[in-house]
Amino acid sequence: MLRPLPLIVLLSLLACSEPPERRPPVLFIGLDGADWELLDGYMASGVMPNLAALAREGRTGVLTTIQPPLSPLVWTTMMTGTSPLEHGVLDFTRRNPATGAEEPIGSSERLRPAVWNMATQQERSVAVFGLWATWPAEPVRGLMVADRFFSFTFRDSGPLPGVVHPAEREAWARAALEKTERETGLAALQAYVPGLTAAAYEGEASRPDPYAHPVSGLRRILVETRAYHALAQDWIARERPDLAIVYFQGTDTVGHLFAPFAPPKQAAIPQEDFDRFGKVPERYFAEVDRLLGDYRRLAEAGGAVLMIASDHGFLWSEGRPERLSSAEAASAGKWHRDQGVYLLWGPGIEPGGARETASVDRVCATLLALLGLPPGADVAGPPLPGVSANENAPVDYRASYRPATSPTHSAGAEEIEKLRSLGYLGPAKAGAAGETRTAASYNNEGLLWRQRGKAREAAAAFERALALDSGNAAALANLSDLRDAEGDSERADDLLARALAAGLADGAERVIGRAIAAARAGDTSRSLALLDRAVGARPEDPRLRLFRGRYLLERKQCRQAEDDFERSRSLEDGNALTHASLGLARLCLGDPEAAASAFRRSLEIDPGQPEIRQALGELGG
Repeated sequence: MLRPLPLIVLLSLLACSEPPERRPPVLFIGLDGADWELLDGYMASGVMPNLAALAREGRTGVLTTIQPPLSPLVWTTMMTGTSPLEHGVLDFTRRNPATGAEEPIGSSERLRPAVWNMATQQERSVAVFGLWATWPAEPVRGLMVADRFFSFTFRDSGPLPGVVHPAEREAWARAALEKTERETGLAALQAYVPGLTAAAYEGEASRPDPYAHPVSGLRRILVETRAYHALAQDWIARERPDLAIVYFQGTDTVGHLFAPFAPPKQAAIPQEDFDRFGKVPERYFAEVDRLLGDYRRLAEAGGAVLMIASDHGFLWSEGRPERLSSAEAASAGKWHRDQGVYLLWGPGIEPGGARETASVDRVCATLLALLGLPPGADVAGPPLPGVSANENAPVDYRASYRPATSPTHSAGAEEIEKLRSLGYLGPAKAGAAGETRTAASYNNEGLLWRQRGKAREAAAAFERALALDSGNAAALANLSDLRDAEGDSERADDLLARALAAGLADGAERVIGRAIAAARAGDTSRSLALLDRAVGARPEDPRLRLFRGRYLLERKQCRQAEDDFERSRSLEDGNALTHASLGLARLCLGDPEAAASAFRRSLEIDPGQPEIRQALGELGG
């Protein structure tokens, strides 16, 4: 009589009986912030012929991002197929547990396996270059060059440990980086900025903060782009990994630095700066297109599927930046659009018609399916349109995954200054003892809970953010919105006024919107009380003065209204509504001659105001 096999042996035999189907290799190119609104124009005009051919022969679509659309959160979601609430990467930075210093977020914060861990578990070879939150480099079946490999070269005192796995490949990687640094000098910059002199180049190249000026920032973009490309091209051609992931941040950084100067010329941009820098984005994306041509040739040589994707889009036209991003507040995310891109090309990919739309969290499932690997038990799916799901039973890739060990070495000065210069980080703040998470990470967690309809969890996260940083403007405003929705108007308005005083980027607009909503609900007393606090916090904001004056005028507090309109006019003389409002206040005070003067000035600014023209006529013109 045969004895029954133990259950664990049976499960093992069943797993072995259906080995994963081996499919063509996959070459994934991540272009941070790439946007069809820009790329379509470049393809049509001939700036990006390689991308145009790939799009014509393959399948393209739109990736909708998560909120907030911040690169570490989104790329980690793309690579794990899980929400930041599950994978744990919730900010650009963290606090080093040993030193308390602020440093870029790393792989030790990621609580879920990424696709390279999954492929390694399934005995597939991988190569990863430069992707967000990959330091320390994880032990994979192949090569990993972490994101911090590049950032230490300029500001930090020396190379970080653990930037390359396996460690014996670090000398090879470093040699390629040093070669790129040497070759990216004055001549390379002159190809982008004709007329750049040696003296100007030397002055800008030696800046302590390279991303605070277009020339020095451009050089760092080019060095980073070219170094990772050199490494990836060499490794992929020699080793032919099953999965290669190559990430380029420059496609986003170039927007933050040069979108202000791009055509059509914006009124706030001096002609000299427009002439110097206006062509930089086009020239950079033409270089990226040449790199895409290299990756197409690598894919053809290896019989691989080529996939291109971005984490979000970028406002290159209406609403784009009018100046370099500021370190006064973390506001860079407002230049991001929700719509990113994806493109699939190669064996088994049928050309598509109209672009379909899918969410970024389906990228991981797509890569698994392209590789013929089992889907993940907790990985969002299905794969993107045009890619068939693997029929194997889902695998719990988490079972054997362990996050990277939290490093005690603290570095990343260049990356921190870069994030601050580009507007991703606000001013430096002290951290709490023993706390590795930042106030911003708790604020982002609150936003994600709120999107899921979990108000209690969202409020707790916002409160935790404020416990770490009582002046965190975003957390104050977000908690204010929650309290307002719950009907706690007194607490909500107090929080919003504090957020305004703390420098909330769109604070005035939020205050005005809430004041209007309260007035429409019949509570002008609340509107005035909120506007009083807002004007106290920002006395030099003409919009707040104007709106408070309008409510004062409705209450026949004519002298106070006139004072607000006069102050608003002195701060912003070119607003027709301010002058029209000032005229009404003067009528209220019984001064028709002064009212007529204000009405005339309003019509000079905007002649299309029939009511004001009629009022002026009634006053005798």
